[in-house]
Amino acid sequence: MKTSEEKLLCNAEQSGFDKFYNTNFLKVKTSLLFLGVEEEMAKDITQESFLRILLLWNNFENDIARRSFLKLTSRNLWIDKYRKIKREEQFCSLFEEGSRLLEEQMDFKELQEITYQALDQYEENMRLMYFEIKLNGASYKDVSQKYQVNIKTLERYMTKMSKTVRLYLKKYYPHLGILAVFLL
Repeated sequence: MKTSEEKLLCNAEQSGFDKFYNTNFLKVKTSLLFLGVEEEMAKDITQESFLRILLLWNNFENDIARRSFLKLTSRNLWIDKYRKIKREEQFCSLFEEGSRLLEEQMDFKELQEITYQALDQYEENMRLMYFEIKLNGASYKDVSQKYQVNIKTLERYMTKMSKTVRLYLKKYYPHLGILAVFLL
């Protein structure tokens, strides 16, 4: 149990802290607002700084030392929170970018498989020519030389197979029709 002297000392310390809090709260909060901290976050950081002062109240000789520690603590807390926010934003953007790329890869792979199905009625060499031109970006001239086919014949094949793919997509996968325009 506390003696009357301890209670008196504790009350004096509490009233000293209350006075210090009331005098300096707005100053610290305003200094954080000048740093660009949002109103609510500035209030939270200021309160957290005062909590640290309260826990270390007896370690300081006077209010000047407490004020100095308070300013330093509030700025350090803001820097910590700012870094945390930036790390979270960076992680979220990397996650979103990664998931978007994964989704695009899955869409592309699905579109490739569907295109294989659509071109199933054609000979293997014709399908290979189609994919080499559409996916690998090979020129008609290179493909015609590689497969020993006349360029006009190759153009006719490509037109015919492209039409087949478009019709197949419209019929069985209408949601992928627009995607096919961009990817194939």
